[in-house]
Amino acid sequence: MARVAVITAPNIGYRNTGMLTVDLAFEAMRRRTGDGVEASWYTLHLPQTVPLRGLREGVRGAELPFRFRSLIDEVDTLREHDAVVFWGDFLHARHYLDQDASNRLLDYGLVKDRDAARSLLGRTLLLADQPDELLDRTLSYGGTILHNTQSDYEDKEYGPSFTRLMTRSHRVWVRDPLSAAKLGHLRGDRTTDHFGSDAALLNRPGDLDCLPVTPWSQDLPDGGAIGVFLGARTRIPAWLPGFCQGLAERLGAPLEWIPWFDGEAPCQVGHLPVRPGSPTVGDLLGVLPRYRLVITDTYHLCVNAWGAGTPVVCVGAPAPVPTTDRDYLTLSDVKKHVLHMAYDAADFYLPTADDSPEGHERRAERIVRLVEGGGAAAVAERIREHADHSADSFTRTLASLLG
Repeated sequence: MARVAVITAPNIGYRNTGMLTVDLAFEAMRRRTGDGVEASWYTLHLPQTVPLRGLREGVRGAELPFRFRSLIDEVDTLREHDAVVFWGDFLHARHYLDQDASNRLLDYGLVKDRDAARSLLGRTLLLADQPDELLDRTLSYGGTILHNTQSDYEDKEYGPSFTRLMTRSHRVWVRDPLSAAKLGHLRGDRTTDHFGSDAALLNRPGDLDCLPVTPWSQDLPDGGAIGVFLGARTRIPAWLPGFCQGLAERLGAPLEWIPWFDGEAPCQVGHLPVRPGSPTVGDLLGVLPRYRLVITDTYHLCVNAWGAGTPVVCVGAPAPVPTTDRDYLTLSDVKKHVLHMAYDAADFYLPTADDSPEGHERRAERIVRLVEGGGAAAVAERIREHADHSADSFTRTLASLLG
């Protein structure tokens, strides 16, 4: 039995539905390889981390495959594995280490200052203290270095450790083409295909059947509905509710709120109806293929809906210039725009800066035409084909590495 250490981003309480689908995708890939791979799961902060309240209600009763170990406490046990896999997210990006990850270490009282946080993150996420032979059997899939810049590489602590990890790792796939171009420069390799998909796209029909469902997801109106989740990532402009209602009328499908994040109340987009009941994560994912359309400002809802074959109107704002260490670039709308541009889906990207009624009318007409005429299906198929190709590349490489 080959042993693989899987390192993922922390998902406290499993409250982030999208990140849960990322982690579940590795388990789906592991199952497809047969019974010869055993996974050990590592993350910086365990899902049940105190002082936050316990696990999300929507995952209770689910047979999740994760038994997470603390990467902080057990980083040296990575050497006991036949391969190490970094799986998804911004784990190696300079801004993630300096912003999100450092702030959480400080907030939880795990380090005394930012220097200590950076040192700890260098050891755990950049494997700065690990031998070359461990990096030689390390893979990274579905991450992104979208916001990295030359000044990041010139940082004397981050630059050498990051470059060593990226160049010594056996193989690296990133989730967007801009990160892939950067990786090609770093590795001096312009022939290898570094552009992988977002890890959540590697889930296939049936892979998530381990998640329990309730009657919440079983009944949709005749002709389907339009799932809406807005306001979690992007400020809602005054014209957006009317735009959403207009799409609903054109498509003959009512709007309804989809509670993608745990505890999020519906935003006021035409006083959206809220389906009664308490949906599980399985409900939220199971309903996506049955929606006519999804309208959201949240990256991984976009990813999962497109992956389910459902077109998405993705709402995004111009990228802000960060001014403090709490202006997280991981939440920048750039990643959503790049995702849609990578798959010729920019017709479905709705910028909040565009407040022209004439422009909205043209955009709505184009979206409806693509949804009803097959253009949206072509985008979804393009995304699916790339994910399948990328999944095959990853599994073949992992199998080869494990011998």
